[in-house]
Amino acid sequence: MDESNGRFGLTNPEIGGIVHLDHVNFETPDHEMATIFYVNALGFTRDPYRRADEQNMGVNIGLQQFHLPRRGEQTPPFHGVVGLVVPDMDAIKYRLDLLDELGKFDATPYRWEERGNSVLLTSPFGVRFRLHRAESVVFQRPLGISYVEVAVPLNTAEGIARFYNQIVRAPVEVRDIEGEKTALISAGPHQQIRFVEQSLADYRTHSMHISYHVTNYNELRNSVADHGSLMGTGRGEVFFFNKIFEPDTREPIFEIQNEVRSIYHPDFMRPLINR
Repeated sequence: MDESNGRFGLTNPEIGGIVHLDHVNFETPDHEMATIFYVNALGFTRDPYRRADEQNMGVNIGLQQFHLPRRGEQTPPFHGVVGLVVPDMDAIKYRLDLLDELGKFDATPYRWEERGNSVLLTSPFGVRFRLHRAESVVFQRPLGISYVEVAVPLNTAEGIARFYNQIVRAPVEVRDIEGEKTALISAGPHQQIRFVEQSLADYRTHSMHISYHVTNYNELRNSVADHGSLMGTGRGEVFFFNKIFEPDTREPIFEIQNEVRSIYHPDFMRPLINR
């Protein structure tokens, strides 16, 4: 028998330390507008059980969510793209145009355009989404968050990849995508966090954060605490860290909030209501 790698003929990619990309969080000051956009236009479902008060809003998309807290903070632009898989693109485009004609998105950054087999959509809050028809990209379900792209400074993708590979223990890949060097971080089955090198004046992500569940929860918490990246006490089944750093030198590379959850967290793969 061939004892080399792949000797059993398996081609499924390894998952690694991150087993599920759970949610993306954006400060959202207007929940009425958020309902029009996420629920009426995109066809997603507001979670009736959690984050259902006047201060927060959970929007279900398959087995994942958007968390849309309203804390009265500034909502700056997000220099990135959230990749969504949707079952009926034509229905979404019809609803978007109808709501636009009704003036629901007046005086906002809202717009959309078709780009090949996908739709690049800017929300009324300035967040960009790339919509993919189900089965046009590899994904396990007809509805969900496939990836999150984050803009980062030039010459940082390699270091970011080392951080997620050595500290978070996720499989990574660095390659050029349409001329932009990108660190691809495995964040679950056919889910990715993508750090894309771009030349921008401002890379701040502010209060936006990405949440995922990991297998090496205690080890990761201790590692980021030792490197001064842990936010808060780190107690319980969830912690935050905000600094990506070089594993060997501890030199900071980029700041973005990561919400890390253990697989013992009560929200891990919680069944979500979707229409």
